Amino acid sequence: MSTDLLAEQAEIVNEFLLESREMLDQLEPTIIELGQSCQVVDCWLALECTNTACRRHGRSLDLPCWLHTGHVEGGDQSCPHASSAEECRSCAVFQSINGNGETMNSIFRLFHSMKGSAGFLELNNIAHVAHAAESLLDKIRSGKIQMIPEHVQHLCQSCDFAREAMDYVEQELNDQGMEEAASHISELLAKAAEDALAGIRQEESTDAAESEQATAETEKGAADGADDLDDLMQMLISPEMLERFVQEADELLQNVEQGLLAWSDDNLDAEGIAELYRNVHSFKGNSGFFSFRDMEKLSHQMENLLDVAKEGRAFPNGSPAEALLSCLDALRISVADICQGGKGEIEGVETYLKQLLRYVPEEDEKETPQQEPTETKEVFRAPEETLRASGMQEGEAASAKDGSSLPSSSSRLLGEILVEEGLAEENEIAEIIEEQRKPLGELLVAKGKVKPDQLAKALEIQKTGEEGEAKSPGTLPASAKTKAKPAAMKRQDIRVDLGKLDDLINLIGEMVIAENMLLRSPDLDGLELDNFNKAAQQMSKLVRDLQEMAMIIRMIPVSGLFRRMIRLVHDLSVKSGKKVDLQLFGQETEVDKTVIEQITDPLVHLLRNSLDHGLETPAERTACGKPEKGVVKLSARHQEGEVWIEVEDDGRGLNRDKILSKAIGKGLVAGDGSHLNDKEIYNLIFQPGFSTADKVTDVSGRGVGMDVVKKNLEKIKGKIEVNSTPGKGSRITLRIPLTLAIIDGMLVRIGESRCIVPLLAIREIFRPTPEDITVMPDGLELAKVRDSFHPVIYLDRLLEEPADYNTIEDGVLIVLEYQDKFLCLLVDEILGQQQTVIKGQRRSLFDSRCRHPGGGTCRAKTLAGTIKYDSR
Repeated sequence: MSTDLLAEQAEIVNEFLLESREMLDQLEPTIIELGQSCQVVDCWLALECTNTACRRHGRSLDLPCWLHTGHVEGGDQSCPHASSAEECRSCAVFQSINGNGETMNSIFRLFHSMKGSAGFLELNNIAHVAHAAESLLDKIRSGKIQMIPEHVQHLCQSCDFAREAMDYVEQELNDQGMEEAASHISELLAKAAEDALAGIRQEESTDAAESEQATAETEKGAADGADDLDDLMQMLISPEMLERFVQEADELLQNVEQGLLAWSDDNLDAEGIAELYRNVHSFKGNSGFFSFRDMEKLSHQMENLLDVAKEGRAFPNGSPAEALLSCLDALRISVADICQGGKGEIEGVETYLKQLLRYVPEEDEKETPQQEPTETKEVFRAPEETLRASGMQEGEAASAKDGSSLPSSSSRLLGEILVEEGLAEENEIAEIIEEQRKPLGELLVAKGKVKPDQLAKALEIQKTGEEGEAKSPGTLPASAKTKAKPAAMKRQDIRVDLGKLDDLINLIGEMVIAENMLLRSPDLDGLELDNFNKAAQQMSKLVRDLQEMAMIIRMIPVSGLFRRMIRLVHDLSVKSGKKVDLQLFGQETEVDKTVIEQITDPLVHLLRNSLDHGLETPAERTACGKPEKGVVKLSARHQEGEVWIEVEDDGRGLNRDKILSKAIGKGLVAGDGSHLNDKEIYNLIFQPGFSTADKVTDVSGRGVGMDVVKKNLEKIKGKIEVNSTPGKGSRITLRIPLTLAIIDGMLVRIGESRCIVPLLAIREIFRPTPEDITVMPDGLELAKVRDSFHPVIYLDRLLEEPADYNTIEDGVLIVLEYQDKFLCLLVDEILGQQQTVIKGQRRSLFDSRCRHPGGGTCRAKTLAGTIKYDSR
C-alpha cells in the first residue's frame, strides 16, 4: 500500500475518532439522564384512574400496563386512556417507567450513527457493540421490555468499550484486537434484552408458540421505532447539528462534483471512482440520519450507479456522469434550501430518479424470481394501502408485495378468506382477476367512463410524450430549470491542530516583547516624536486585538468537561449507595483548552471527595430532616477577570475538629491549633497524604486526591477557596486566570528599575499622608485603607535596589490582594499599563523567569507576582 494511501486512510480514521469521541461525550450523560428519568409508578395512581373494575387497579404489578391492559404486544387493549400502541408509548406512565422518549431517541440516534460510521470503515467490533446497544434501546423505546437500572449500566459499559476500542484504533488503524471485549459486551446487551423478554413472557404465562411470534413482532417493533424516529427527527435536531450537516454536505458535494467532472473527461481511475462512491455514500448516510428523504433517495440511486462503475461493469446508455451532475445540482439546491430554513425537499425528485434508471444495467433491474401465483390467488394479495391500514409498516408491505413472508396473522390471502367465509365464489374472484388484467383504457371504455375516440387521443399523447422523453434523457423538471445553480456555501469552521495554535500564541508573545522593546528603547529618550507615538499607539492596539483573538480561538466551553462528570457521579453513587442529583450551571462558560486539561483531574477528585465525605447516606439524610437525594452543584462563571469553577454540596460539611485532630497527629500544625481560623484549618485538606477517611476504599481514603487538586491548580497559577457550614454543606471554588501566557500589568518604577505588577491583583493606588501610616511596636508599618490596616512592603528593600523616595509620603502605595490577603507596595512612580509575556514554567512561588523590553532576564518576587525588569 502506498504512503499516500496510508496517510489518507489514517486521516479518515482520525476524523471518525474525533467525531465519535464527541458523540461519546454526549452519549454518556444522556444515558445517565435517561436512567434518572425512569421512575416506577402505578398506572392507576399516575393517571388518577377511577376504573376500579380494571385488573390493575389497587395493585402494584411487575408487568407494565402497556403490555397488560394496553395496546402494545400482548396487551388486551382494555385501558381507557389509550386507543393505540402509539398512544400507549406516548402515555405519561410509559414515559415515566421507560424514560423520556426524546432522550431515548437521542441515545438511539447516537449509537446508530456510530454503528454506521464504524461499519463504513470496517471497524466491525465497534459496529457490533453499537448494534447490540441499538437493539436493546429499540426494544425499550418500543415498549417490548421495561427499562431497569442494569440496562443503564450495560449501555455505559458499551461507551467504555467504545472509548477503549477507539484508543486501540488510533494506534493500529483497525479494531481487530478488540474482538473478545466486543463479544463480551454484545452478549451482555443481548442477554439483558432476552432476560427482560423472558420475564415478561413468564408474567403473561405465555405458551411455547408465543416465542415464535415474538421474533416477528420484534422486527415490526424495529420498524415502529424507525417511524417514530423520523417523526421526531426535526424536533430533536439542534441548530448546531444542522449547521454541521450543511457544512459537511457542501464539502462532500464539492468533492463529488470534482470527481464527476474528471469522470466525464475520462480522467478518473478506479481509485478515483471508489473515492467518488465513498463521498456519495457519506452524503446519503448523513441525509438519511437527518431524515431528508428526497436527498437520501436521490443520492442512493446515484450510489447504485457508482457501484456499477466501481465494479467495472458497462452502462446500457453510455456514461451517466452528466446525468449525475444534474442530480448533483438538485442536491445543492436542496442543501441551500436547508440553510434558509427549508425542509430539503427536491422538486421533481421522481424525474431525476427515472433519468438515472436509464443507466442501470438490465440484470440489476430484474427482480428476484418468484413463484408464479395461480389466477385465483392473484387478486387475493392486499394492496399496500390495506396493509398500512391494518397496522403493517413499509418493510412488511414490501415483503407482502414480493411474496416473501408476512406476519402469521396476515399470511392468508384476502380472496381465500372471502371464499371460506362464504362472502364470494371462486368463479367471481376469477372474473375479477380477468377484468383487472385488462388495460386501464379498455376498462374505462367498458364502464362507459371514456369514449373510444377519447381513449385513442390519450394514447397518442402518451406515445408522443414517451418519444420525447427518450430523445431527451437529460431533461430536468421545469422547476429545476428556472432555478439558478447556487453558489457553493462558504465553510463556517475549520479544524486546526492545537500545536499550531500554540505556535501562534508564542509568535504573538514574541510580538508583544518586540513591541515593548521598540516603544521603550533608550534611544527614544528625550525625543519629540508625535507621528511615531501615534503609530505606536495604533500598533499597540492591533497587537492587543491580535492577542485577544488568538486567545479566543483557543477558548472552548466547559460543557464537554462538565458532562463527562455526569457518568462519574452516577458510578460513584451506585458504588456508595447514595442518591445524588448533579446540577450543572454555566456550561457555556469558555476556558482555554490548556486550562480544561489541567482542571479535569481536580474536578474528578473534588466530586469524589464531595460524594464520599460530604454527602450522607439516604438514612442519615432522612434522620437529619433532609431529602434522601443529595444535591451536588457544578458551576462555572467569569468573575473578576478569572474563571470560577465551584463544586458545592448540601452534605454534612467539613468537620473542623476532625481535620485539626488529624493535622496535629501528622505534625502539620504546631500546638493545639487555636491560632488557626476556620479557613486555614479547611485548607489543611490539601496537604499531601492528608485524609479524614476512617478506612481506605476504592473511592477515597489515601490522601492523594486533594493534593492533586492543589498541584494542578498551581501549574496554571490558580487559587482554591474552601467554604463550609457544618450540617449544611461545603463549597470549593477554583479561581483560574483567563490567560496563562500574556498578562496585563501596571508598569512601576523603583529607582532605575522597572517592574510589572499584575493588573488583576491591584485594588487601588494612592499617595499616602502621615495620617495614613501607623507604626507598630515591633516596627511594622501599617497603612490605613478605608478603616482597614494593611502592612507596607518596600519594594526597594525587597529587590535590594536604591529608591528615589526619602520618606513613605514621597512614594506611591499600591494596594494588592492575593487569596483574600492584602498588602501595600511602596514604589517611586506609576508609569502606565503594559502587557507582559511569561516564558517558561514557574520554578517556585518566589522565583520565575520571563522576557522583558530590556532584552535581559527578570525575576518575579512574591508580592502577587510582581515582576522586575533587570536590563543590566
